[in-house]
Amino acid sequence: MSTMVYMKILEQTPSKYDRGVRILTLGRIDRIKREIASSWVEPGHHVLEIGCGTGTLAALMSARGARVVGIDISDEMLAAARRNAPEAELIHMTATEIDRLGASRFDRIVATLSFSELSEDELDLVLHSSSGLLKPGGKLVAADEVPPRRWWARALGCLIRWPLAAVTFLLTQNTTHALKRVEERFERAGFRIVCRKDYLIGTLSLIVAEKE
Repeated sequence: MSTMVYMKILEQTPSKYDRGVRILTLGRIDRIKREIASSWVEPGHHVLEIGCGTGTLAALMSARGARVVGIDISDEMLAAARRNAPEAELIHMTATEIDRLGASRFDRIVATLSFSELSEDELDLVLHSSSGLLKPGGKLVAADEVPPRRWWARALGCLIRWPLAAVTFLLTQNTTHALKRVEERFERAGFRIVCRKDYLIGTLSLIVAEKE
């Protein structure tokens, strides 16, 4: 089911964020973060995390031996991340500003449940910037909300999503956007998708794309 819209509420209270997202994704996000850190990040990798939140994934990647730079626009989230991932370099920055970090600098760029908070134009900009930030052969690893590929799952997802989106907007004046035309968007930005795994009747995907 599509529950990522609740994140905008949870972000108001970082102390409850991880527990809330864990419940809303039925524990899938923890598994996905562990898979990202263990399967797609190597010791010595220079990694950028877009939307580092409370730093749980940054901590896992740092423990793996990676050098992590995490960005977020929430001071409250960054304060929590500094406690959870003291080894990481954490910066107050929007996703659309990442091109300031330097060309061909990173081996990996990761983003979990953050691309869906961007508009379509912002997402395209961030994807193109990500391609420029990665070293040749570098990978972009994203886990986020997507429209299900099966028609019945799309119908069910819409029935669940829209009431949640309305409540979230009333409480936070914001919502999330499922990533549409994922393959097309990534390829247009200069990436080749090498792995995709779907969860929660196809509303949550882990996507790994290599810079071409």
